[in-house]
Amino acid sequence: MAKSASKENVNGRLAGLKAKHFSAEDREQRIGKALAILDLPAPNFILDKETWKWAAENAEIEDI
Repeated sequence: MAKSASKENVNGRLAGLKAKHFSAEDREQRIGKALAILDLPAPNFILDKETWKWAAENAEIEDI
């Protein structure tokens, strides 16, 4: 029983945090922003496996 009460507490806390962060007033703005990002052109380049591995492992790639 103690586990379910704790789980309910966590779920209630999470719901409260989500409601605070994702307010109804900002909903239209969030949707518009997401749709605008989806409308951006996607990258259309093909990289080989070695290049993907290099990019994933190189922490300083933004400095290039």
